[in-house]
Amino acid sequence: MTAAFQAMLAVATGKPCGRGRLPLVAGHPCPRPYSVLYPLESRYTGAPLADKTEDAHFVYQVTVVADREDQAEWLADQVRRAVLARGASGQWVYQIKAPGTDVWARQLLLDDGLEEAGADVDVVTAVQRYELSASETS
Repeated sequence: MTAAFQAMLAVATGKPCGRGRLPLVAGHPCPRPYSVLYPLESRYTGAPLADKTEDAHFVYQVTVVADREDQAEWLADQVRRAVLARGASGQWVYQIKAPGTDVWARQLLLDDGLEEAGADVDVVTAVQRYELSASETS
Protein backbone atom coordinates (compact mmCIF):
# COMPACT_ATOMS: atom_id res chain seq x y z
CA MET A 1 0.00 0.00 0.00
CA THR A 2 2.77 2.44 0.94
CA ALA A 3 4.64 2.00 -2.34
CA ALA A 4 1.41 2.45 -4.32
CA PHE A 5 0.48 5.61 -2.37
CA GLN A 6 3.98 7.02 -2.81
CA ALA A 7 3.92 6.38 -6.57
CA MET A 8 0.48 8.00 -6.93
CA LEU A 9 1.63 11.12 -5.06
CA ALA A 10 4.72 11.53 -7.26
CA VAL A 11 2.74 11.12 -10.49
CA ALA A 12 -0.25 13.24 -9.44
CA THR A 13 1.81 16.15 -8.07
CA GLY A 14 4.59 15.97 -10.64
CA LYS A 15 7.11 16.25 -7.79
CA PRO A 16 9.30 13.57 -6.16
CA CYS A 17 8.03 11.83 -3.05
CA GLY A 18 10.41 10.08 -0.66
CA ARG A 19 9.50 7.29 1.69
CA GLY A 20 10.57 8.44 5.14
CA ARG A 21 13.43 10.51 3.73
CA LEU A 22 14.55 13.00 1.12
CA PRO A 23 13.71 11.63 -2.34
CA LEU A 24 16.53 10.93 -4.75
CA VAL A 25 16.51 11.66 -8.48
CA ALA A 26 19.11 9.73 -10.48
CA GLY A 27 20.85 8.91 -7.19
CA HIS A 28 21.13 12.54 -6.05
CA PRO A 29 19.04 14.53 -3.55
CA CYS A 30 16.25 16.23 -5.44
CA PRO A 31 15.71 19.98 -5.33
CA ARG A 32 12.81 21.41 -3.35
CA PRO A 33 9.85 21.34 -3.42
CA TYR A 34 9.19 17.66 -2.75
CA SER A 35 7.14 15.54 -0.37
CA VAL A 36 8.01 12.79 2.09
CA LEU A 37 5.58 9.99 2.95
CA TYR A 38 5.63 8.44 6.43
CA PRO A 39 3.56 5.32 7.22
CA LEU A 40 2.18 5.87 10.74
CA GLU A 41 -0.24 3.15 11.75
CA SER A 42 -2.53 0.48 10.41
CA ARG A 43 -5.55 -1.14 11.94
CA TYR A 44 -7.68 -4.00 10.75
CA THR A 45 -11.27 -5.07 11.22
CA GLY A 46 -11.21 -8.85 11.20
CA ALA A 47 -8.42 -10.75 9.50
CA PRO A 48 -6.09 -8.31 7.68
CA LEU A 49 -7.11 -8.30 4.02
CA ALA A 50 -7.99 -12.00 4.31
CA ASP A 51 -11.26 -11.80 2.43
CA LYS A 52 -13.45 -9.23 0.74
CA THR A 53 -15.45 -8.47 3.88
CA GLU A 54 -12.41 -7.48 5.96
CA ASP A 55 -11.03 -3.95 5.91
CA ALA A 56 -7.67 -2.35 6.61
CA HIS A 57 -7.14 1.29 7.53
CA PHE A 58 -3.74 2.88 6.88
CA VAL A 59 -2.64 6.25 8.27
CA TYR A 60 0.07 8.24 6.50
CA GLN A 61 1.74 11.57 7.03
CA VAL A 62 2.75 13.59 3.99
CA THR A 63 5.29 16.32 4.70
CA VAL A 64 5.83 18.93 2.00
CA VAL A 65 9.29 20.55 1.95
CA ALA A 66 9.92 23.75 -0.01
CA ASP A 67 12.15 26.81 -0.25
CA ARG A 68 9.31 29.34 -0.03
CA GLU A 69 5.80 29.60 1.38
CA ASP A 70 4.17 29.85 -2.05
CA GLN A 71 5.90 26.63 -3.16
CA ALA A 72 4.83 24.82 0.01
CA GLU A 73 1.24 26.01 -0.33
CA TRP A 74 1.14 24.98 -3.98
CA LEU A 75 2.52 21.48 -3.33
CA ALA A 76 0.30 21.00 -0.26
CA ASP A 77 -2.70 21.85 -2.47
CA GLN A 78 -1.48 19.37 -5.09
CA VAL A 79 -1.15 16.61 -2.48
CA ARG A 80 -4.63 17.33 -1.10
CA ARG A 81 -6.08 17.25 -4.63
CA ALA A 82 -4.21 14.02 -5.47
CA VAL A 83 -5.60 12.23 -2.43
CA LEU A 84 -9.14 13.61 -2.24
CA ALA A 85 -10.26 14.68 -5.74
CA ARG A 86 -13.17 12.80 -7.29
CA GLY A 87 -14.47 12.77 -10.85
CA ALA A 88 -18.01 13.57 -11.98
CA SER A 89 -19.24 10.03 -11.31
CA GLY A 90 -17.61 9.84 -7.86
CA GLN A 91 -14.50 7.83 -8.75
CA TRP A 92 -11.09 8.88 -7.43
CA VAL A 93 -9.28 11.05 -9.97
CA TYR A 94 -5.92 9.55 -8.95
CA GLN A 95 -6.04 5.82 -8.32
CA ILE A 96 -3.84 4.12 -5.73
CA LYS A 97 -2.83 0.98 -7.58
CA ALA A 98 -2.04 -1.56 -4.86
CA PRO A 99 -2.35 -5.05 -6.39
CA GLY A 100 -5.36 -7.02 -5.15
CA THR A 101 -6.62 -4.10 -3.08
CA ASP A 102 -9.51 -1.67 -3.46
CA VAL A 103 -8.92 1.66 -1.72
CA TRP A 104 -12.54 2.61 -1.10
CA ALA A 105 -12.20 5.55 1.31
CA ARG A 106 -9.76 8.41 1.84
CA GLN A 107 -9.94 10.94 4.64
CA LEU A 108 -7.89 13.99 5.59
CA LEU A 109 -7.18 13.66 9.33
CA LEU A 110 -4.87 16.64 9.86
CA ASP A 111 -3.71 19.66 7.89
CA ASP A 112 -1.19 21.56 10.02
CA GLY A 113 -0.56 24.37 7.55
CA LEU A 114 2.85 25.90 6.92
CA GLU A 115 5.80 26.07 9.27
CA GLU A 116 9.10 27.80 8.65
CA ALA A 117 12.14 26.02 10.05
CA GLY A 118 13.76 29.19 11.41
CA ALA A 119 16.00 32.10 10.50
CA ASP A 120 19.10 29.95 10.05
CA VAL A 121 17.40 27.40 7.75
CA ASP A 122 15.62 28.40 4.55
CA VAL A 123 12.95 25.74 4.38
CA VAL A 124 9.17 25.71 4.72
CA THR A 125 7.20 22.57 5.57
CA ALA A 126 3.54 21.60 5.59
CA VAL A 127 2.18 18.46 7.28
CA GLN A 128 -0.95 16.53 6.31
CA ARG A 129 -2.23 13.18 7.58
CA TYR A 130 -4.54 10.87 5.68
CA GLU A 131 -6.35 7.62 6.38
CA LEU A 132 -6.84 5.18 3.51
CA SER A 133 -9.39 2.38 3.91
CA ALA A 134 -9.04 -0.72 1.74
CA SER A 135 -10.37 -4.21 1.13
CA GLU A 136 -8.96 -7.17 -0.76
CA THR A 137 -10.29 -7.59 -4.29
CA SER A 138 -8.94 -11.00 -5.33
